[in-house]
Amino acid sequence: MRDNYTLEYARLNPDTMAVPTLEIDDKVITESHEIVRYLFHNYPGPGDREVQASGRAAEMWAFVDLARSWDEYVFTYGHMGAQSSDMANGIRLLYLRYYLGQTLREKPEDEQVLVSAYVNKIAGIMTMNRVTGGGATPEAKEKEMQTNRARLDGVLAAASALLGSSSGFLFGDQLCTADACFLPILRTFLVATPAMFEVVFAKHPNLREYWERAQASEDVQQALLRCVRKGALAWFMLKKRVPKTILAYKMGLLRAPPLPDEIERPPGAEVDKTSDRQHNRNGSRRASFLDARRAGSPARVGRTGRPSRQL
Repeated sequence: MRDNYTLEYARLNPDTMAVPTLEIDDKVITESHEIVRYLFHNYPGPGDREVQASGRAAEMWAFVDLARSWDEYVFTYGHMGAQSSDMANGIRLLYLRYYLGQTLREKPEDEQVLVSAYVNKIAGIMTMNRVTGGGATPEAKEKEMQTNRARLDGVLAAASALLGSSSGFLFGDQLCTADACFLPILRTFLVATPAMFEVVFAKHPNLREYWERAQASEDVQQALLRCVRKGALAWFMLKKRVPKTILAYKMGLLRAPPLPDEIERPPGAEVDKTSDRQHNRNGSRRASFLDARRAGSPARVGRTGRPSRQL
């Protein structure tokens, strides 16, 4: 929510400013799907080598693409409730505005790249908030949630069909890339909506056994589950001072810095000082800001910043 919005991280991953970002073999790979593809082809583990040897790679990637169709953010933020979703996104927008303001003040050589990255990130959060938060109408939110639930049902059914009566994992006895892309869905249930497990397991009993086998794997514990244990989450939140940040936000003590008028509004727009003060408090952004910046900024630039190192 904060560390991945700094100028340093935005330079590393201007595409999304999301995690993970992988630096490997003199490359920077900023999209999860591209990361797993690169690792599958260049550093396959035992399970991936099993998939390659069996000639099932195309089938595996078809499943991975299906799993990607489910939107974790829509699911998670949709289940948080509008108030919690608005607060989380509001804090994110405050930090993005802070670093955008820093970029405009310092005017580094890569200013246009950074400005475009921050504008696109702000636009993405605003779009998500219109779908999952208080900016969404109940009808629009429910429609998006239903579409996403249908995608989830398809992914779960496909995983269940792949497992059949197997006592292993999705494509064999070893964990592979398909499991690495599917298991985070079950982890999301664990963190956000534990009641989903019983609903899913009632419909797909073999997924219960699969989940139990996965949890018994040390690789799964270290890579996927260790960070969401209650103790680890509490330590992380305290280390990052999350409770203090939330309290300051609720009390109105966190404020985004004012940005120049030519950035906040397109030329000729009327100044509404009341709304300016309000959006500086809660981090919300007006569409005019995004439209004005997009009109004068290069297209999305993630891979143009370091072309020799990007996939």
